[in-house]
Amino acid sequence: MAQEKKFDFSIKQDGEQWNAEITRRVSARKTSVSKQKKGFETEALATEWATAKLAECLENLQAGNKRKSEKRVVRNDLAAKAIADKETAAILYEEKQQAYFEALDEEDEERFEQDEE
Repeated sequence: MAQEKKFDFSIKQDGEQWNAEITRRVSARKTSVSKQKKGFETEALATEWATAKLAECLENLQAGNKRKSEKRVVRNDLAAKAIADKETAAILYEEKQQAYFEALDEEDEERFEQDEE
């Protein structure tokens, strides 16, 4: 199975002019044009523009991925803290509930002993 680049550029001639496109591989069969510019006088100018824009697009993509990654780390940390807090609260609740029931049992035993006397 051949691996192709996710982002690439293509240069096409249209009469006397050259057109450049930045393409994105959507799936194995589909590509999408992300940016395009028409009307270059030479193929070299079109290639120069395409390589510059491709590099810019990739930098923006990497910066966005980094921002999302940082947000994901913060979000996961907050979620882990929330789960830990919830578990701690549940344990405290169970301990309080157990202490309450034990106090009720002791109170019932004292009443029972007083009734027997």
